[in-house]
Amino acid sequence: MTKTSISTVLLSLLAGCGASHPAANSSLNATTPEPMTVDAGVSALSNEPVVVAPTPPPAEPVRIAAGERRAIPAPLPRVTITLPRNGITVREDRVEVRLAVQHWRDVANAEDHRHIHLVLDNEPYRRIDDPSQPVVLEHLAPGTHVLRAFPGWETHETVKEPGAFAAVMFHVGRAAENFGYNPRAPMLTYSRPKGAVNGAEADRILLDFYLANIPATAMGAQGFRVRPSIDGHAMDDLTAWVPYYIENLPDGPHTIGLQLIGRDGAPVAGPFNSTEQHITVNHAAPTTPHAHPEAPAAVVPAPAADPHAGH
Repeated sequence: MTKTSISTVLLSLLAGCGASHPAANSSLNATTPEPMTVDAGVSALSNEPVVVAPTPPPAEPVRIAAGERRAIPAPLPRVTITLPRNGITVREDRVEVRLAVQHWRDVANAEDHRHIHLVLDNEPYRRIDDPSQPVVLEHLAPGTHVLRAFPGWETHETVKEPGAFAAVMFHVGRAAENFGYNPRAPMLTYSRPKGAVNGAEADRILLDFYLANIPATAMGAQGFRVRPSIDGHAMDDLTAWVPYYIENLPDGPHTIGLQLIGRDGAPVAGPFNSTEQHITVNHAAPTTPHAHPEAPAAVVPAPAADPHAGH
């Protein structure tokens, strides 16, 4: 038999085997199933819609907005520090402070929540509700100190009038060297914010200060201005003497700074013209009633005079 005949016979036999066992090629002849479609909005395990958490909106940037200066009824308030006397040197680490205030809070009226801001050096101010009572400052460091006082509204905005301000310098033990304080030079006094800022007050935080020896007409973009900073980041200069408000400040501790800038664009020299204070913001904490946004500072009464002294 020739090779061609043998090949023909083999092919016939293979064809016959294939015909007698159709299942052998069923996998080859079967229709390929279409791929399964998956709905992105349906869980493959439970067949329930997938709940996707919404993306929180981006946080609003922190900004400082200008407010309007509050009108002051006539006659204008006046503040004087009668004790300690200016330039005095005391031997103890304590000093008695007495104020004389005219045309401001009516102490007999329980609904009148105006008060006095009493500032020692660069410390947060003390709220004085009854300026007729003496205040004793204790544990004072040796050296030179400056005491400043000015009226505050019930909202803690400062009264922005040249006469509504008093300052005295005194020394504990001895005068400090190179203190650099000039009572007639342009001077910045930090007022707000301070301490804990809670609830609705945290949505719009009062940023306020008092300016001495600077005429209102001298303020402006090319004149005197105040440069604020929040947590070390400088913000736009404040070019008018009005109350300002910090908005979108998140919860937590923050450092608020104020610096007085002169007409030449340089910081103004002086021991109080660049200062920082620390606050804590908590939007969830309850807000203190508006009439009393903070508890008054503790006032230590001066000791009563001894009727037998000198006898």
